[in-house]
Amino acid sequence: MCYVPLAFVILFIPKLYSFWLGGRYLDPASPKTYQPSILAADDLDHKVKSRILRAEAAFANGLETFGLYAAAVASVNAAPVHPALANGLAGAYLGLRAAYNLVYVVLQDDPRWALVRSALWFAGVGVVLAMFGVAGAAVY
Repeated sequence: MCYVPLAFVILFIPKLYSFWLGGRYLDPASPKTYQPSILAADDLDHKVKSRILRAEAAFANGLETFGLYAAAVASVNAAPVHPALANGLAGAYLGLRAAYNLVYVVLQDDPRWALVRSALWFAGVGVVLAMFGVAGAAVY
């Protein structure tokens, strides 16, 4: 299955949502000014601004963890790991990442969801570490 490309798509969904909500504030010649222009926008209410900024943060976090996930998928597939286990772990990460994005960007309008978001992130990292562990154990 195409787990790594699918992870790449999932990490971009918050970015697309951010642009859908506030893309008119994006200057393609100077993309780093997008977030400050969102903060300065007088015609956006607080909820929309917060969602845009959380979507940008979720996208950035996805980029930060993507390389680790891709390496874990490569290692678990290079080692003699049973395909069902390798696919199950890779798929579990994708589900956790999608849930993380939903909770962070949309449900965290209510700040009580912050703990759930953090738990999902830690679970995703735990799955990635488990992939490395399973690959290492299969080699020895």
